[in-house]
Amino acid sequence: MGIPETWLHPAIEAALNAINAWPVAMTGDSDPPYVIYRRETTLRELVLQDTLSGTPVADENPPVATFTLEILADSYLQAKQMANAISGALHRFTGPADGLTIDWCLQDDERDAEAVFLEGREVPTYIVEQTYRVSWSEGS
Repeated sequence: MGIPETWLHPAIEAALNAINAWPVAMTGDSDPPYVIYRRETTLRELVLQDTLSGTPVADENPPVATFTLEILADSYLQAKQMANAISGALHRFTGPADGLTIDWCLQDDERDAEAVFLEGREVPTYIVEQTYRVSWSEGS
């Protein structure tokens, strides 16, 4: 079974002209700018196949995952520009992607997070957080 991360990761990096995207945590020795993404939830509708047997089976509706992106940059303006580029690439996307079909991707939210001081740096790092919902199915 395919996962939408196989589409999401390269889509983020392509939108930002090869700025790195990392799943869950930044795992390199890199200063901003970069993006961290993680899957928060996956909703799957379940129905009872037969009320007598009580066996749950996946419904005809595809799963819907919620992803949070943290966009980290050296300036507030750079973080906002990166957020706009990502939104332009992901919001309302549909189509085949690496053995999957992305049925739809919608941006739910965007917010400014508190600026942070990363270890070893004396300048603030600005963060914009975005939330997307993605529905997908197998096949392209």
